[in-house]
Amino acid sequence: MRNGLDYLMSVVEHLDERESTVTARDVKYAVLHLQAAVEVLLKARLMAEHWSLVFSNPHQATRKALEEATLASVTTDQAVTRLRNIAAVPITDKEEKALTDLGKHRNKLQHFGLTAPARAMEAKAGEVLDFLIRFVDEELLPRLGPKERREAEETLLGLRWSLVNINTFVRERTNRIRGAVKKEGAENRTIRCPDCGQMALVLGETASRDGEPVPACRFCASRWEPEELLWFFRAEGQDEPSELNSCPRCGEWTLGWGVRVLVDPVGDVCFCFACSVAFPALLPCDRCGRPTDPADGSTTLCGSCWEDAVEEDRYGRADPTHYGYGPEQWDDDCDGEQQ
Repeated sequence: MRNGLDYLMSVVEHLDERESTVTARDVKYAVLHLQAAVEVLLKARLMAEHWSLVFSNPHQATRKALEEATLASVTTDQAVTRLRNIAAVPITDKEEKALTDLGKHRNKLQHFGLTAPARAMEAKAGEVLDFLIRFVDEELLPRLGPKERREAEETLLGLRWSLVNINTFVRERTNRIRGAVKKEGAENRTIRCPDCGQMALVLGETASRDGEPVPACRFCASRWEPEELLWFFRAEGQDEPSELNSCPRCGEWTLGWGVRVLVDPVGDVCFCFACSVAFPALLPCDRCGRPTDPADGSTTLCGSCWEDAVEEDRYGRADPTHYGYGPEQWDDDCDGEQQ
């Protein structure tokens, strides 16, 4: 698996548009190394199922041939078929076609150079990269020992950060994630991830961190506790969590400010990271700072401060108009007892 991840790092380096423009030569070597990564990583999963499955003809498999690397190994098409039929690995028809097309382009590159437009090849590479990252996350990492897994995750960490800079990868992966999120009806609880900046952090679902459930970004796999998210989504001028973060639904101090939600990717809203609910109309109370919903738009006082303000106004200790409370309303409520 280490060799496969090394090929993936090379692919990312060739397609990373952060440093320089991606050239036809970059795409050429990205495709060659991506195909090598496909072959190595698919075979790694077959090996995890049983070592004989990497042989073109398992009936002729011998340990000696495997250890000396003299075996005739499976093709990509054979590997996909065995992974589906024997290991029950979910590989869609679209993903299989992307892998097959990549193999065809690799063969053309080796014999004739780059014949397809570079951008078209880059898009194909983006499809396969998307598949391979999911494949590594779901099929290979869980089968590694503790030490190997730590090493692989360290490599993947750098790989994921670089992948964000590859436009085709971002587009392919984002489209797939958004399609899945919409199918699940989870657009109203999918927010922008503070790490990768993609609309892929789905609240209300969990991934394990040391045995504890925490939300994970579907794009970069970063995991977030509600308290951690608060540090990225604080109200203007806020230093520490406070009553500003009190959720009106669950009461927890897990309400973030300025959160971008997939269901409305234009405006920022308040969003509770505990109960996974957005509150588009909330504003901070003018007096205590607690979140409040100014239903009629006349004031931004919470219910408690509104009652306090009315009580103060009744006894002349405050100017009622300071709280958006007009003189006519004041006279009616206080029975004309203005002082």
